[in-house]
Parts: sequence; structure tokens; C-alpha cells
Amino acid sequence: MALSTRPLHPAFGLEVIGGSLADYARDDSAIAELGRLWRERGVLVFRRQALTEDELVAFSARFGRLEIVSRTDIQSPFHPEIIYFSTLRYADGRTVGGFAGGEEVDWHSDQTFRPDPATGAIRYGVEVPERGGDFYWANQYLAFESLPGAVRDLIDGRTGQYSYAKRLGIFQATELKSREDELRRQHPPVTHPVVLTHPRTGRKALYADPSTLMSIDGLSDAQNREVLPQLFAAAIDASVVCHHTMAPGDVLMWDNGCVMHRRDPVEPSHPRLMKRTTFRVPREEH
Repeated sequence: MALSTRPLHPAFGLEVIGGSLADYARDDSAIAELGRLWRERGVLVFRRQALTEDELVAFSARFGRLEIVSRTDIQSPFHPEIIYFSTLRYADGRTVGGFAGGEEVDWHSDQTFRPDPATGAIRYGVEVPERGGDFYWANQYLAFESLPGAVRDLIDGRTGQYSYAKRLGIFQATELKSREDELRRQHPPVTHPVVLTHPRTGRKALYADPSTLMSIDGLSDAQNREVLPQLFAAAIDASVVCHHTMAPGDVLMWDNGCVMHRRDPVEPSHPRLMKRTTFRVPREEH
């Protein structure tokens, strides 16, 4: 199936023009083509969607096994595979979703603090604020390729230590502050490769999440102090970044292994509701 697309950035990201995700979910050829575009371009954007939660789950599940996250406080009451990010509140005052204070969410890859992070994520903009909340992605293939050869040689094949405690110190989401000690205990540091190699293409992506990466194994303290800032700077350089202004009905889909993302802050008084799924693709199928 040939889909109509528009590039979001010269090197990555596509807007898929027209079509309903609910219809795509029932069309094997469409799913195969979307999977190919997602693997090649890292980010897909679909505009003007109107999806039930059943349809969002059905579409997401066509790309991999859906994750059920441990944060039950922001899960959908209808589908545990969906979590909410929202400034809205229930009648009893409880927040509907995460980051209810509208805080800026700085550059990161999802779940780098977990032993086995999800492969991809899908976010559906149900209620979009008038201002703020713009989304950004940073291509980590380009980031790795931009590094000096000596730095690439130094880090390729090494692992790093990734810490949720570091992320908690950076993000400071309102609803997490009261649980910080508990979350630190639940998520001790984990080890991941600092450079990921795509199992199909062999292309290498930097995996240097500045919100969790603490150190690179095998490097001295002095080397880490010298190299980590270079990696973090390359990871978010303007040349590797794609910007998207959210509109109601937008659906964003990205590959956690080859792009990082962030969003602008939102005024807590501005209504906002985002629904997110995450999925895992077996290595041999990615």
C-alpha cells in the first residue's frame, strides 16, 4: 500500500496524510507499510484522528506487545494499556493523569531506567492546550554520526549506568514528589549499551539519555566528565531536532531506540489530555 506522506525533517519523521488509524488497524498492507516507514523514519504523525480507547489499543497492538506500566494512578480506567498525561482533575480533586502541574518534560527516551525498555510509543492528543505543549524529537542516529571518530570508537560497544533517581531529580513531576523515596527503591540503576545497533539495518544510534545516564562503564571518572557532556550535547543539537506543534486529534508514534523526545511546559489551568500506549517489538521483528 502506498501512503501519502510529508517529511517533518530532511532526515527523519513523516506526517502520514489522510486515513483513519481505526481503518489502518484492520488493513494488513497498511500496517506493514506503516511499520516500514516507522522503522526507516523513526517518527510518524497522524492528524485529525477521532479514536475510542478500543481503537487506540487495537492500532497500537498491531506493532507489538502492549505494555502495562506500573503507575496505576495514571492508567485509563477502561484500558490498563493506556496511561493519561493531563492537567484535568476528577471531581474529588485527584489528578486524571501524570504531569498534572504542566511541567516541562526535558529530553529523554522512555523507560531507560528499566532493564528492558519498550520499543515504541504512541501518543494521542484528545485535549490540546491553546498554548504550550509543543513536541520535539531528536534523531540519535544523526547524533551518533555527528560525534568525532575518537569518541565514537571510545563508546561503541560499552555499557552505561542509567538511574531513575537522576530522572526524578530533573523532572520533579508534582504527583511523584511524595513517592520519590519509594520510586528510588523500586528502580535501582540498570545497565544498557550506550550505542544501539538496529537489528535489521545495522545502523548505530546514540543511547545517551541525559535524564538517566550516570556513567559509562570502563571509563575513568575523568573520562566520564569529559565524554558525557559531549554525548548529551550531540544528542540534542539543533541539527538533529524535529519540532511539532500539537493540534487536537494528533497521534504521534516514535521509536524509543533511535529518537529522544521532550515537550514544552503547559499552564495547569489549560485543559490537556494525552493518551499514551507503549509497545514492545521482538528483536528479530524490529
